Amino acid sequence: MTPTVESLHPNHLGPDKLNALIDGELPPTERQEIEQHLTTCHACTLRVLSATQFKAATARAGRRFALPPEALARLTAQLHSQQTQPRPQPQTKTSTSARIHPIRPVAWVALAAAILLTISFLGWRQLHQTNALAAELTTELLDQHLATLSSGATPQVISTDRHTVKPWFQGRLPFSFNLPDAADLPPDTTLKGADLTYLNGQPAALLLFTIHKHEVSIFLMQRAASPSFALHGTRAGFTIHEAATQDLHLVAVSNVNPDDLDNLIAALVRAQASL
Repeated sequence: MTPTVESLHPNHLGPDKLNALIDGELPPTERQEIEQHLTTCHACTLRVLSATQFKAATARAGRRFALPPEALARLTAQLHSQQTQPRPQPQTKTSTSARIHPIRPVAWVALAAAILLTISFLGWRQLHQTNALAAELTTELLDQHLATLSSGATPQVISTDRHTVKPWFQGRLPFSFNLPDAADLPPDTTLKGADLTYLNGQPAALLLFTIHKHEVSIFLMQRAASPSFALHGTRAGFTIHEAATQDLHLVAVSNVNPDDLDNLIAALVRAQASL
C-alpha cells in the first residue's frame, strides 16, 4: 500500500483537519497551532492551497450559472401560454405543401433545458481552466517564495542600493522598471536583493524585501505577457496581493500584515510613474 503524507509524518494535516481548517470550524487555539505548522511545512501548505482554491472555484461556478429568477419567470410564463393556446383544427384537405407543426410544451422544456445545460457546461469548463491556471501560478509563486526562505537560498544580487539592483536586470528582461529610493519605502522596509526568475514561462524580476523582519517576495512581470486572472487573497498563512501599472504586473507574497504589504506595493507602483 502506498504510504500517505500523514503516515510519513504524523504532524501533517489529515483530511478531517484540512477540511475543518478550510471551513473555519476549528477552535482558535487549534487553528493557531495549524497555522504555525504551515509556516514550516511546504507539503501541508500546498495541500491547503489546493483544497481552498477547489472549494472557492466550486462555489463561484454554482453562483455564476444559477438561472436568474426573472429569466425563470419568463420561461415559465412562455411555457404556460403555450399550454393555454387552442390547438389548431386538423385540415380536411390534403395539401402538397409542407406542413409546419408547432413545438409542444414538453419539447420547449427539453429544448430550454438542453440550452441551459450546454451553456453551463461550456462556462464551467472555461471557469475550471481559468482556476486551474490560477492555482498553478499561485503554487509557483508560493514555491519560489518558500525557496527564498531556505537557509541555502542566495539571490544573484545582494544589495540594498537600488542603483545596484536595477542596472543588473538590463539585458536580462524584455522590460524595465523603477525602484523607489530607500527614503520612499514604508517604515522598517528594506531592499535585500534581487534575482531573475520565470513565471508562466515568462521572465520576471524577483525583488526581495524585509518588512519588520518578515521576508517579502515581489514579482515584476510584463503586463502584456502575464495572466489576467486575480491572485489577491490569503493562502495557507501567506498573503498574495497584486497591482498593475500600464506596463507591469506586480505580485507580492509574504506572511507580513496585509496593510504593510499593500504599502510596499503602492510605493513600487508610484516609482513606475517616473519611467
